[in-house]
Amino acid sequence: MKNYRAPRLGKSLAGFSLLFLFLASSAWATVVTWDLNSGATGTTSQTFTSSGYSITANGYTTGVPCTPLGLYFKTSGADLPGLDIVSTSDNQLQGNGLYPTTFIRFDVSSILSQDFTDGQLQIGNVSGSDSFVIYGSSALGDPGTQIGGLYTSSSNLSFVSIANFANYKFISMGAVTGGVLPVAFQATLEAVPEMGALFPIIGLILAVSLTELLRRRRIAQSRCGCR
Repeated sequence: MKNYRAPRLGKSLAGFSLLFLFLASSAWATVVTWDLNSGATGTTSQTFTSSGYSITANGYTTGVPCTPLGLYFKTSGADLPGLDIVSTSDNQLQGNGLYPTTFIRFDVSSILSQDFTDGQLQIGNVSGSDSFVIYGSSALGDPGTQIGGLYTSSSNLSFVSIANFANYKFISMGAVTGGVLPVAFQATLEAVPEMGALFPIIGLILAVSLTELLRRRRIAQSRCGCR
């Protein structure tokens, strides 16, 4: 009489393998990018949504108190499309050579509450002697603490990592010299912990199933005299 248990066990093992691969792929970290030039604005606040996750941008002058500024979508030039403000020449963020006189602040508190990490900003139109800085804050009303150093034209259109991203509810950026503008914001959604916790269990099931499959095959071979 033929033994059909081994083939059935093999199919079960294959099913467990597919399940393991599915769970592993669904638990990988995901990079989400927010395009900061998605349409007409003119308001002092703009919400950007990507893959169902949202951040909000606001424009301000530097001072006490900070004065809200209207946001502006700039669309001309290869490296110019991005988010800017309406009150300066060329509608770009500008500075006085020492610090920014205008800045754009991004409220990232929503994505932080959803376990996003590794925030990054892409800044465009940084050429020649242009430069910009990035700030982090957990309170409204001012740009906050400078993060990193002074970024120059070598950072044009590169994604600049924001150190200690999870420590700040608000990320701001502004020009020190020249005129620049943010183009995109990027962050990483970490893998779901619950999925990762299943991996050892699934691995154990696969190991036990494989051991049992091999044991039954050896028994079947010994009974029929096969090698």
